[in-house]
Amino acid sequence: MKKRLLLNIVLIPFIGFAQLQTIFQSKIDSIYEKNKDAVGIIVHVEASKQNISWSYAKDVSDIKTNEILNSKQPVLIASNTKPYVAAAILRLVEKGQVRINQSIKNLLSKMTRQLIEKDGYDLNTITVKHLLSHTSGIQDYVDDAYFELVIQRPQYKWTKEEQIKRVMEIGSPQKIGEKFSYGDINYLLLAEIIEQKKRQPFYTIIRDLLKYKELSLTQKWFIDLEKYPSKALPLAHQYADKYNWDSGIRMI
Repeated sequence: MKKRLLLNIVLIPFIGFAQLQTIFQSKIDSIYEKNKDAVGIIVHVEASKQNISWSYAKDVSDIKTNEILNSKQPVLIASNTKPYVAAAILRLVEKGQVRINQSIKNLLSKMTRQLIEKDGYDLNTITVKHLLSHTSGIQDYVDDAYFELVIQRPQYKWTKEEQIKRVMEIGSPQKIGEKFSYGDINYLLLAEIIEQKKRQPFYTIIRDLLKYKELSLTQKWFIDLEKYPSKALPLAHQYADKYNWDSGIRMI
């Protein structure tokens, strides 16, 4: 398998783009045939040095209407927003406005500090790096019970304060910097740090810090927080069988 992959990489400069598209498409088709419960697949390949910019969509967007999936349809990227937040924080580090090993105590709002410290957390010992690396020792607000609450009230919009309060209700401080423990709470706090530094909503600041316009990211937005781009196609449906969710009706 490794030899075959290496051979494909070596041959890419010598294969015409049209032929390469056929190879890519055949590979995606074969993956889909083995994983039809995926409903649909969207793939984009960007390799500027090889002059490759290729998109492909397989099968349907909506299982009820059998609407064909379009490779340009936007999708929810869920926790993949974390790299955007992380990159924005690192831009602030580059600008000298935040230090990577800086304590988060004075980077958060007074309300957030009070909520977290009330539960016994020492914010002087938790750094920006701990949040970025999920080693802060802060209990996350997301667990099975949280998902049950979301199922019961799918249209309810949780506030930041409610999520932080839930952190305090369901857990206690863990050792800092010793254990990786993935948690949305870390990036919720990083987003607040961005807002505290810039005094604007984090999602608008990220656009500037990451230079959306220069990168032609014209159809990227934080759903429910920013306006739906006027030229964007309808959101592709994304399904989660475990919870019977369908993003098309805003349940994911």
